[in-house]
Amino acid sequence: MFVRLLESFLSNVTTTLYKGGDLELRILHIIAQKPNSTGSGIYMSGVISGLKRLGHDQSVIAGIDVNDSLDCSLEGISFYPVIYNTDKLDFNVLGMSDSMPYESTRYRDLDGDMIKKFKEAFKEKIELVIKKFNPDVVICHHLYLLTAFVRELLEDKKVLAVCHGTCLRQLKTINLERDYIKSNIRNLDLIFALHDEQKKEIIREFKIEDDKVVVIGSGYNDKIFTNKKYTLDNNKVDITFAGKICLSKGLESLIRVLARLKYPKESIRLNLAGTGSDKPSFDKIKRLGKECPFEVNFLGRLNQVDLAEVFNKSHIFILPSFYEGLPVVILEALACGTDVITTDINGVRQWMGDEINNSGKIEYIKLPNMKSEGVPVEEELPRFENDLYDMLNKKVDSILNGSYYYKEVDMSDKTWDGLSFRIYNYINRNFI
Repeated sequence: MFVRLLESFLSNVTTTLYKGGDLELRILHIIAQKPNSTGSGIYMSGVISGLKRLGHDQSVIAGIDVNDSLDCSLEGISFYPVIYNTDKLDFNVLGMSDSMPYESTRYRDLDGDMIKKFKEAFKEKIELVIKKFNPDVVICHHLYLLTAFVRELLEDKKVLAVCHGTCLRQLKTINLERDYIKSNIRNLDLIFALHDEQKKEIIREFKIEDDKVVVIGSGYNDKIFTNKKYTLDNNKVDITFAGKICLSKGLESLIRVLARLKYPKESIRLNLAGTGSDKPSFDKIKRLGKECPFEVNFLGRLNQVDLAEVFNKSHIFILPSFYEGLPVVILEALACGTDVITTDINGVRQWMGDEINNSGKIEYIKLPNMKSEGVPVEEELPRFENDLYDMLNKKVDSILNGSYYYKEVDMSDKTWDGLSFRIYNYINRNFI
């Protein structure tokens, strides 16, 4: 509550809060991929919305497909798209994950000519925006190729970056311009990490000073994801997953576990919200869903309003993922009043805090060991699936037998406004 009151006050503050009497900062956001289609894009959009409410002028450079709308859905924000599948940039939008919710190009498939076209396309747009907008600060997303290029290109600008985790996975698994990326990321003015373990990993990978990496966390849109307090039918348990439909999200294990539950087939429904660009993985998961004795609905990609409605009508949100950064979707589900079962992803416990962790609203499953990022050791899957079965069975049983006790948690310090205020504070203290 205090955070909300403070942010409400700050949205109306006078120019005396800003250096030199300026009413606003000019902030440029840059991301190589689509601005609203993945966790990192949604994160960027949330930060932009929060900073806008704090009174700052902002512009966005992001990659889109030639067939995408030129509207980035950020009202009042200047959008400068870099358009893929054109003569100048003749391949699909790059994706930081190898499986994206849209047709994408994997970084591992880039050749020298493609990298040259990529840099030239973004350079043209960046130079245009620098001349026209002249930002005080540039915030890039992902500690990877584009951010390294921006740092190299804009020597006289303050360049900051947000790590979303997937960039570190790419850095470890492929050799694409690794030395170039590391040397330029090392020269960033500040890096925002999602959690403490990620900060340690950034310092280790890039050999960067401790004080150049700060833990900033994540946030969610509390204007959309709110608890509507519906009365749910406790004779049918709705379980929902939201994210990319791919094997690294643990969906194969989830559906196998679901099929083992000993309840009437009409008593459980699994909803899978999302899409996937890896067709073999998607088809395999869809086949498993059809073979499951319980109803499995593939909802496709949902906008945030529709996703919030699904969460409000669900008893359980489940995220059995083998790899994540700091998944915003957990915050969104909790904000809608949904109980959460998730793998024990680095940083989530710390970010949730003791009050939420001890509330009974969220439960954690021990991850199997990984043979590579997001790929579990197969011999450990039976233990993982047994743990998932026990946790899911206990939760479903409590709902169906009437012993479930509904709880609420305070999410007021986990909003986009709270995150944006923290980011502004770091910028204001260090660079303004």
